[in-house]
Amino acid sequence: MQRAFGLLELLAAVPEGARLSELADDAGLNRSTTHNLLASLETLGYVEQSNRGAPYRLTNRLERLVRPKVETEQLLRQRVRPVLEALGTDTGETVYLAFATGDHYVCADAVQSPEPLHLTVNVGEREPLLGTAIGHALIASDEVRARELAHGHPSDWSQHADAIDDARSAGFALDEGAFHPGVSCVAMSIGGDAAIGVAGPSSRLARTRLREIGDLMARHIRVLE
Repeated sequence: MQRAFGLLELLAAVPEGARLSELADDAGLNRSTTHNLLASLETLGYVEQSNRGAPYRLTNRLERLVRPKVETEQLLRQRVRPVLEALGTDTGETVYLAFATGDHYVCADAVQSPEPLHLTVNVGEREPLLGTAIGHALIASDEVRARELAHGHPSDWSQHADAIDDARSAGFALDEGAFHPGVSCVAMSIGGDAAIGVAGPSSRLARTRLREIGDLMARHIRVLE
């Protein structure tokens, strides 16, 4: 399976397609193995070849697989944007929306704080689930995700299990400078693979303030239900 995905990644980089010999060389495989893998991918509808000896190309099947998720996330970003802006106004801190992807999360939208000293969160920024407030909020709200991470990362899990339990009990997760020294964050899941975080300098975000923001987030997020 790993070798087949490797061939798909190689083909994704060359829209004009690539011949069997080129793919075999780039993948570090012999031609017989490469041919068998490509034949299976062609049977499944992920690659195509106009005629024998012609370059292999990706079909649009992978795009069709991911399009529903992409469209759902785009719609959610549109719905959540007013909430991010309202939280930014009410807290004065940076507010961002993130989606879980594997054992990491990716920032999908952000409203930056107007304060001279603030945390900048960029769209596309990627961080691990374990050890971060956003990650713990996402884990605490999804038992399947929690089991997978506990099984796949037992050492990291044991280090953060108590914080995840606290997030499950409180309804929001806190990070008081543990992941990025000097930066604190409160985060809350909004269902599925999405969560909202409010983050800024620890000097402004003591635990009491983080909990106040957590309660404020809960009120704002209710409009999404």
